Amino acid sequence: MSKLKFFLVLLACSAAWAVPFKVETLKEGAGETIRAGQLIKVHYKGYLAVDSATVNKAATDSTVEAPYFANSYYSEQPLEFTVGVGQVIEGWDKGLVGMKIGEVRKLSVPSVMAYGDNSLEGIPPNSDLMFVVELVHAEKPLEADKFPADVDKLKWRDMGRGLKVYDEKAGSGKLNAAGNVIKVHYTGWLLSGRKFGSSKDLGKPLEAVMGAGKMIKGWETGLEGMREGGVRWLRVSPAMGYGATAFSMIPPNSTLLFRVEMVSSDVDPELAKHMDFFPDTTLLKYENGPEGLRYAIVKQGEGEPARSGHRAIVHYTGWMVNGYKFDSSRDRGQPFAFELGAGNVIRGWELGVQGMLPGEKRILVVPPGLGYGSRGAGPIPGGATLIFAVEYLGEE
Repeated sequence: MSKLKFFLVLLACSAAWAVPFKVETLKEGAGETIRAGQLIKVHYKGYLAVDSATVNKAATDSTVEAPYFANSYYSEQPLEFTVGVGQVIEGWDKGLVGMKIGEVRKLSVPSVMAYGDNSLEGIPPNSDLMFVVELVHAEKPLEADKFPADVDKLKWRDMGRGLKVYDEKAGSGKLNAAGNVIKVHYTGWLLSGRKFGSSKDLGKPLEAVMGAGKMIKGWETGLEGMREGGVRWLRVSPAMGYGATAFSMIPPNSTLLFRVEMVSSDVDPELAKHMDFFPDTTLLKYENGPEGLRYAIVKQGEGEPARSGHRAIVHYTGWMVNGYKFDSSRDRGQPFAFELGAGNVIRGWELGVQGMLPGEKRILVVPPGLGYGSRGAGPIPGGATLIFAVEYLGEE
């Protein structure tokens, strides 16, 4: 039931509960009991508690019908979530722990442990609810990662630019590279040992695309070359992590420690074909353009060159020099069109796109004076040198 996902639990302990929180087992299950942090699948029916007598009868007698606001049996799609971590309402998080496979429970849930004064489809504000829930599947509990006794004694390899890695276990599966779809289990700590996040707490691996710019640079660089089954530690400096940006559990300018297990790394040729990857600028052969612009042609084109006064159509991705991606037309699935020479884009683009042939792709290194100068823009700080991958598609 998608309604149950990710709603904030509204705490109102002083409220009068029309229905007390109650858990009843209607059918015994078998096997190990589930605990908080496990990924599970359940079938369920959800009822308003206004006619609890009818609901109670319907829960044990299939010939009795009670009006419900949700029924996963009808869609034949059980709900998957991690129990006990706030992905569902509090009444479920507390009421489902300890179930066994095949077990059926009836939950009576007061509104303060459900949706509070929120109004949802089929659920008025301040509604007490009743559920009949069947546990149909549970993933095995995951062993928590442990912070190392002495971080400095790990056999770190210095990768440069503030990144160090240590391979706890070399994998033997497929090699990870840019463009691959990866699944990893990870745990992240501050150097003080305080944990700020773990996929294991959610019961399932994180899925991401290598080289898409959605991960911190320390991960993009640090996970390259791993093999499936491998376990790697990453020591990530602020410059390769979140920099001066603060998060709820990560102070600004924090060095981060990660333990990452490569569960899978699969090549998706079609996906890679439509992606831009952060270039290794040391391997490219650059031309010196006008006004301090540098560019490298990574794919040749043919046809009429881009000309001033005409509308150019391009796909592009922009990064800062630390690999942070700040924008991409490819993420939106829509190319960008602009009039060349009209001054509607940064000067580095005006100079860098001029003369490109249809199908040509360039890497542009744009100094601050040809970019956003000392003022910056959005996530781009003042004085930033920018790197763009630009593919010229032709004139509009």
